[in-house]
Amino acid sequence: MENPSRHFHEELDALLDGRLDAATGAEIEEHLAGCERCRREFDALRLAKHFVATRLTAPEAPADLRTSILRALQAEARSPAPETVIVPPRSIWRRHGLALASAALFLLAAVLAGVFIFQKPTLPAAVARDYRDYRSQRLALESKATDPKELEAFFAAHGVPFATRVFDLGMMEYRLAGGRVHRLGGAPSALFVYRGPSGEELLCQMFPGRVTTLPPGAERRENKGIEFHIYRHEGKTAVFWQEGTIVCVLVSDIAPEAVVQLAFAKAMIP
Repeated sequence: MENPSRHFHEELDALLDGRLDAATGAEIEEHLAGCERCRREFDALRLAKHFVATRLTAPEAPADLRTSILRALQAEARSPAPETVIVPPRSIWRRHGLALASAALFLLAAVLAGVFIFQKPTLPAAVARDYRDYRSQRLALESKATDPKELEAFFAAHGVPFATRVFDLGMMEYRLAGGRVHRLGGAPSALFVYRGPSGEELLCQMFPGRVTTLPPGAERRENKGIEFHIYRHEGKTAVFWQEGTIVCVLVSDIAPEAVVQLAFAKAMIP
């Protein structure tokens, strides 16, 4: 049964941090056993602290986030917000302790989600990473088919939800080495590899999407009525273009102009 005689606020935070003497800590724990209101506030604070300790370890939240939260609470309490706030006034904790803990937890989750969104690699960085992983044998081919039609049949049989076009680059002295069903930018992709006469390798991917979602900074060229978006990332060149509802990309660490010319040779208007 709830004991209405007294409620704790700042002391709950101190209890969680182990900053209370044994007698005071025992008194508050005894109170929590019979006070549902304080117990809910205590549980919310504990959850918020656990969230921060276990999830929000790398990036820092914006410097003014704490001040913004406190100012919003003070506006609700109809008290003027100071220029700089370090510790919430006692009245704010008394009236809004549970609300503050819940709001802080929600905002921390939003900040964490935003961090992950902003850390998500761009498509040029993602294809460069896939090329690096393939070259270091961390990304294996699932089919060693060297015939384009055979590899297209492999993709169709293994769940690629669009028609692939595995072009023969033999006239450019690049032979098909195989492929795998992959994912790129959150979409399923058909990944396949060409190998040149001296061991050079060219990685191609096809996936549903639009080149309009590519990041800024690309060099743009036009060939055969097709617009190509050229990126250079960590010594690799990636060339993107649109074929209907499918985006195609070639990436390699060979000479940048060679990658561009190979993309020109492979691309076609659907």
